[in-house]
Amino acid sequence: MTSRLRLTLFLECARETTIRMSDDSQALRIFTWIVPRVNSTALTKCMGFVEDTVVWMEPYMTCHLNDTFYNPEWRKGDPLAEKMRKDVDSNLKDPEIMKMFESGMAKAAQHDNLFPQENFTRQWVKEKLEDSEPGKKFIFIKDQSVAISDHLERLPENVPTRHTFLIRHPREVYTSWKNMATLALHPRDPLPWGECHAANDMYHMAVPEFYQTQYRLWKHVKEHIDHEAIVIDGHDLASNPDVILPKLFEKLGIPFKESYLEWSGDPELVYSTWKGSPVLVIFPSYSDITSRAVHCTKFEAPKNPRGVSKPEWEITDELKEYIEGAMPFYEEMYAERLT
Repeated sequence: MTSRLRLTLFLECARETTIRMSDDSQALRIFTWIVPRVNSTALTKCMGFVEDTVVWMEPYMTCHLNDTFYNPEWRKGDPLAEKMRKDVDSNLKDPEIMKMFESGMAKAAQHDNLFPQENFTRQWVKEKLEDSEPGKKFIFIKDQSVAISDHLERLPENVPTRHTFLIRHPREVYTSWKNMATLALHPRDPLPWGECHAANDMYHMAVPEFYQTQYRLWKHVKEHIDHEAIVIDGHDLASNPDVILPKLFEKLGIPFKESYLEWSGDPELVYSTWKGSPVLVIFPSYSDITSRAVHCTKFEAPKNPRGVSKPEWEITDELKEYIEGAMPFYEEMYAERLT
């Protein structure tokens, strides 16, 4: 092959690459992988008001729920799984809860950005995230690390992606998680703190492994997918959004505006724009635990220092075990956080 022919082929390849990169399918997919209770909904709300951006709300987590929480065959016969199913069935017989459910589903039917729960398989999500988004430059996907860690082949391919990881001190996460667990399957009659078990009462979430799972995913992504994967601490972000957010946007190539530090609290804007299932887009606004985040209008500074939880949230035996087990994973990621 002559040098002239090699140059011609190189230029043609470069031209084709430029054409592909200008196509709508080449909007940058920005994944934010989380453990629960890390202030991720506030970041997602913020991203929903960024120009030329579309938001997906935990599509892989929706698949995980279909595999576990909504699957009558999942761990059939396991006492903890059967107790979870019994609690769900009890809720479905509660007239007030059913009224709320029917209201949410009626609202969902008005929006074509929301998809039926049964659509959500990881292959379906992969294909959706590979689809073009006309007029959009960024596709923001907030999702749970646990929902993808064993299914990495279902991440989108042949499209540009960046990966960020949102962390928070394990003491803050696990106490907040347990507080949510007291209500999650018992919204009308919350469990007393001492009777609620952070893992057993939310059995489908592999609670003890939150941080190990996120850490493994982070290591894999850095080595094989995005060598410049970004770590953000949720406490840092909530405390100093005017510092952290511009730096994050710069690394992601998103033009920053001061106006992105505040946004509308109207949940209808969430319902009508975020993509996902009604279960994870609409129903969080109905919960006493998660509705505050859905209605928020800015990042709110934490009331306690990093690593300090509410004094009324006693560190029970299982919380102590999970916090201590998580700390090495959290500390290594924290050392590489964006500052």
